Amino acid sequence: MTTTQIDVLLRRFHQHIRLIRLARGLLLGGTAVAVFWAASLAQPESKRMIFMVFMGTLVIWVLAMVSAARLARCVRTAATLVSIGQLDDAEVWLRRVLEGFSLSARAKILACQQFASLLFRRDAHAQVVQICTELLKERLSGLQQIWVTTRVMLADSLLMLDRVPDAYDAIRPIYDVPLSLADRMKLLPVQLRYELAADHAAAAAQGLPDKLRIAELLDSARAALVHALLAEACRRCNMPRQQAFLAERARLYHDLDQLAARYPVIAPIARGDASG
Repeated sequence: MTTTQIDVLLRRFHQHIRLIRLARGLLLGGTAVAVFWAASLAQPESKRMIFMVFMGTLVIWVLAMVSAARLARCVRTAATLVSIGQLDDAEVWLRRVLEGFSLSARAKILACQQFASLLFRRDAHAQVVQICTELLKERLSGLQQIWVTTRVMLADSLLMLDRVPDAYDAIRPIYDVPLSLADRMKLLPVQLRYELAADHAAAAAQGLPDKLRIAELLDSARAALVHALLAEACRRCNMPRQQAFLAERARLYHDLDQLAARYPVIAPIARGDASG
């Protein structure tokens, strides 16, 4: 997609989120006004009108929930397609959610995040930054996992674009909230890459046992990357024994030459350079 197309998609996204919140507010406010109006009527008309108001509101909410469930299935389908590399098909599903209208802000936000994930898989990092930045402008209270994932993905793409200070600004707020194990697993590779890019090798080499326990829970490619990043931190800190151990572990998980082509920071480990 072009930058112009992304701009149009994001404008529509923000407009839909505002309309959803306005529609929800009007529905709640209208229901309250209708109930007060019905309560002022004489009996038995009052009870009958209140019943009709509540039934009408219930029908609207049920229809909204059905629509939200349908959109959630679309997002889950798209996420599955992204995970197996069928990116064009995933884009069709996500555009269907983003371009349609419903009363589910959550579905829209999830679709927007998944669209950023899709573009990340295409290495369109400038567009990922654009989408994640806009997504973080929305209120994500109650959606901490989405908030954390978006910030991690934003920092990851910024690092791929060599925008190291901006990457720090993206991930710094994450440290102010309690993180689940899943969130820590997402954060660790990006955090280590930032620390090495910012020449904070000593910080990257701290707490090796805890970081290794998290690394062992990752898929093979990311586990290899984390071990190689920690090995590079030890190399820079003149810790040859730890470097050798971590480098050997990294090679057991994945081909380091392939990883180094994408992440040049671990090239010294892939080449087998000594501490220094």
